[in-house]
Amino acid sequence: MPAQNIFFTLLAFSLLFGACGSSSQGETQTFTKEEKKFIHTLFLTEYLWYDQVASNVNYSTFNTRQEMIDTLKISPPDRWSFAWTREEYNSFTNQKTSGFGFRYTPEFKIISVRTGSPSFSKLMRGDTILEINAKPVTINNIHNAKKNIGTPSLFKILRNGNVIDVTITSQEYNYTVASGKIITQNKTKIGYLRYDEFTDNSIAEFEPIFTRFKEDNISELIIDLRYNGGGSIDTASALLDNITNAYPNQRQVYLDWNTNYKGKNSTYRFESKDLEDGNELTMKRVFFLVTQNTASASELVISALKPYLGNANVITVGTKTHGKPVGFTGHIYNNTFYFIVNFFVKNNQDQHTSFDGIPVTCNATDDLSHQRDDENETMLSTALYYIKNQTCP
Repeated sequence: MPAQNIFFTLLAFSLLFGACGSSSQGETQTFTKEEKKFIHTLFLTEYLWYDQVASNVNYSTFNTRQEMIDTLKISPPDRWSFAWTREEYNSFTNQKTSGFGFRYTPEFKIISVRTGSPSFSKLMRGDTILEINAKPVTINNIHNAKKNIGTPSLFKILRNGNVIDVTITSQEYNYTVASGKIITQNKTKIGYLRYDEFTDNSIAEFEPIFTRFKEDNISELIIDLRYNGGGSIDTASALLDNITNAYPNQRQVYLDWNTNYKGKNSTYRFESKDLEDGNELTMKRVFFLVTQNTASASELVISALKPYLGNANVITVGTKTHGKPVGFTGHIYNNTFYFIVNFFVKNNQDQHTSFDGIPVTCNATDDLSHQRDDENETMLSTALYYIKNQTCP
């Protein structure tokens, strides 16, 4: 049998329009009738909305895996079921990819640059790409340059009113997703965590950041999830453990499958006292910087804290989140990984995030004229204002 289970749970969803890696969606392999039947069976059995899926399907009409998934899925609400190649899956879990390592808006303004990527230290958030290799910038021109691994590309950039040339070589690279700093405001120590993906490897990145927060005795915590589209629930659970150790063994979230698969329902809990490693905080209030690109495991963390800290102490700053209250376990068929929505993610009050997203406490724009950890950046400065004044600006 060429199919097998992937024994982990993933909530990842690619949200940003960017140039950080490739996405072939597994279409280079022969798409057989047997594999099409396998996909259809997943939809008719484990799929969260299985009872709405067509039982009679003409397999010959589907030429690609994602085309078949998009046809079978119930949309709305399902915007997320997808297929990955083994390479794409391994890249995500190992934080390894290829390309330039920046993300950009439709106007080619740089949103963010991955730490460790070829663009790191070359491009800055807020830069605007004007040309690439002496041609006006287009999506295709960036994509074609990205595919030329090992070949330098010349970017003409507008930065702070000045036009500069920057040479960047597309290549394979490993990247990091977490960074932190401590901000002191009127003698109040505030921990700031930038966190971009819930990968398994990233636990080792944020653990020492929390150690520093603990040692410096921070009294407020800001977590920047503005571009975090999700990832592993295990990692989200570990982040919750670091945020607060005040609720040992209490339920963080549970996964609620469809009627025929209730035996797969599972629960994630705050760690017990004997498993603590000493860097756990006991936050009574947490600020989250969020946008429409904040999804899935990011929304899980926000939702999971509300029954314990109270809605008034889980403060969101920015714009409404994406709205992905569901997740999937994976299945492998040959070299294709299938992630078909399986369950709702619910907190300890049996609530799940709205499909419309989580509304914000304080509205704030994503300020591309400043770096994310700059205290003058609009979203961060709004959170700092709230800490100082106990209200939105």
